[in-house]
Amino acid sequence: MNKLITTAFLIIMFCSGCSSSRLENEYKNPETYTFEANKVLVIGMTADIELRRGFEKNVAEALEKNNMIGVKSIDFFETSFTNRKQTIEELNALESQLLEAGFEAIILTKVTGQETKVALISIYDALGTGQHKTFDNYYYGNQKLFYKEDQEQYTIYFTETTLYCICPGKARELLWQGNIEVTKSPKSKRNIKDFTKTLIKSLKENNLLIMQ
Repeated sequence: MNKLITTAFLIIMFCSGCSSSRLENEYKNPETYTFEANKVLVIGMTADIELRRGFEKNVAEALEKNNMIGVKSIDFFETSFTNRKQTIEELNALESQLLEAGFEAIILTKVTGQETKVALISIYDALGTGQHKTFDNYYYGNQKLFYKEDQEQYTIYFTETTLYCICPGKARELLWQGNIEVTKSPKSKRNIKDFTKTLIKSLKENNLLIMQ
């Protein structure tokens, strides 16, 4: 019994330190083996200004740690740019402006959806007490699952991040796209930090922006 309790404790401690984000799937342009850039524009597409500011700051700083210039769109764009819809003509003009300013790539992230899930029963209850040995004890210990108010819920955000090349003589070319799931925690800074780590790790593995 003590061995089971110890195992459960170790698993709980391990999971408590896990990242709140994970890469669900990704796509890499098969024609692009490697891609390096000196200056990258980081765009967080959200109406939440503080969330956008925090996201762009973290990603820009991560790029700078890897010898690139990361520029936050919240600093680069005028307020009027995001306050209204842009036409294709205006976006084409923006690309020319970015090229003149020395940008070579754009990282763009948006939240595509969210889902509320119910947490699993405590691993300690499952392994440490032995209540599952008889029907009545097992049912008695788990009947709270019938009542939503007794269940622990958590939210998962689904995000989509794209990396575009803005190279002279080429259209805005998609180099990489990844879908990263982020489990909401009480501290949004942790969510952003874990998301950024997952993003940078994938870019490294794909030899994009950051060479291993």
